[in-house]
Amino acid sequence: MANEQDVSRRDFLQRLSVVGIAGLGAGSLVSACGGGSGEEGSSSSGSASQASGQSSGGGAQTVTIHPQGNQMKYKETEFEVPADTEIELVFENTASSPSMQHNVLVMNEPPAQGTFKEVGQAGVQAGASNEYVPDHSAVLAATDISKPGETVSVTFTTPSETGEYGYVCTYPGHWATMQGTMIVT
Repeated sequence: MANEQDVSRRDFLQRLSVVGIAGLGAGSLVSACGGGSGEEGSSSSGSASQASGQSSGGGAQTVTIHPQGNQMKYKETEFEVPADTEIELVFENTASSPSMQHNVLVMNEPPAQGTFKEVGQAGVQAGASNEYVPDHSAVLAATDISKPGETVSVTFTTPSETGEYGYVCTYPGHWATMQGTMIVT
């Protein structure tokens, strides 16, 4: 039954995206959670089921995500973007504990525990001087480390193939629980 709800949610978002794109003309609709940086959205469930951020034409579309309080988890565990589109991924670190430093590393592979672990451990080996971002073939894009109260971002082009792609925090010890899915439509 949970899978039926996920499929319905995705179907809803896909339909909403089509209607939104048609209605906005030159603007675009990106399903995301959390909102922020002028591209307002909202979330109550930690998924992309209720939120949308829009770009005002011309520039990259914006998706904003946050940590879940002072936990090693993302508040938004998935977001949806169109294929082969430039987006700006913004991470607003709303945590208050000094130990809650985070980044967002987007992978060009499906979300899988083995890949999260491999990339997370490689991030630790890459070290603080490299923002815990490894030189790894699975890495599509990554933000810098964000301390509590800081906002970081990265602009990249989404994969041209539709599907699910993982994202993870590679700050030491965080990869095991701080994971999410970028859904490319």
